[in-house]
Amino acid sequence: MSKNLATLIGFSAILQWSSIVGLLKKISFSIGPNLAVTFMYTFSTVILLLLFRIPKLREIPRIYLISSTLLFLIYELCFSYAIAFAQTAQQAIEVSLVNYLWPSLTIAALIAFKELKFNIFVVLGLAVSLGGIVMIQSGAGHFSWSAVLQNIQSNPISYLLAFIGAVLWSIYCVMTKKYSQGHNPIAFFFAVITAVLWLKMFFLHDFSIQDLPKIDTALGLYMLLVSVVTALGYAAWNIGIIKGNIALLVTLSYFSPLFSSLISMMVLNAQLSAEFWQGASLVTAGSFICWISTNWQSIRQRIKPILHT
Repeated sequence: MSKNLATLIGFSAILQWSSIVGLLKKISFSIGPNLAVTFMYTFSTVILLLLFRIPKLREIPRIYLISSTLLFLIYELCFSYAIAFAQTAQQAIEVSLVNYLWPSLTIAALIAFKELKFNIFVVLGLAVSLGGIVMIQSGAGHFSWSAVLQNIQSNPISYLLAFIGAVLWSIYCVMTKKYSQGHNPIAFFFAVITAVLWLKMFFLHDFSIQDLPKIDTALGLYMLLVSVVTALGYAAWNIGIIKGNIALLVTLSYFSPLFSSLISMMVLNAQLSAEFWQGASLVTAGSFICWISTNWQSIRQRIKPILHT
């Protein structure tokens, strides 16, 4: 496989993940958040098991296996339920942007774990990203903190879950970098999530087989799509970072908030204000500032020959 093809496949992962928000919310409108999340992970697990199978767990460092399984499990539940519990299509898109604070928070976590040196521009990048979230929550018109708080208080659970998810994912990324030793037990993670979700359905919601909803062709197609993009997104990303141009892929990943908002808008037929797009751009810009601040030396080495030609 050529490097360019692998990079293209890796980029498809970014687009696939960006479509999860709109597709999951579309399903939850029809069958409710609990079943929507449970079905999505169940079908995704089947796909991942066919692609990767469960690895030999004894070969994986114990500290990584335990910590990453818990972090991945809780993150995925926080993110998916934050979207599923959103009250409207626009709110689902707004909530998803809170989750996209994770790139900036990952840089902050790397500094906290002493994997990177402190850089004042990281603080600037995080502030810009947070400013984008605040701008989105203020809505159209003049900015006011009361408007921001009122918007968040309309559905605090979704916003809180999205923020907790962003923090947990940033920690997960750091733990993976430090302790994974190249192992990728993604199929095992999804199997654990699926088991937890079905246990939750049977024991906390008194669910029975008779409670299964009727699924028409359109709903079935959306369920298949969200499961495929969730599972294949991970598979495509692994191909991209192993065989493709990882630097380009990392750079493109910082535009995920914009990709996700655009795709979700089309899937959910939602109208997004100019203030929303400005805020989404700030979230992206803040993440990009964080990335540049920690990669400045390598960037200078790459552009130096260009500047001297």
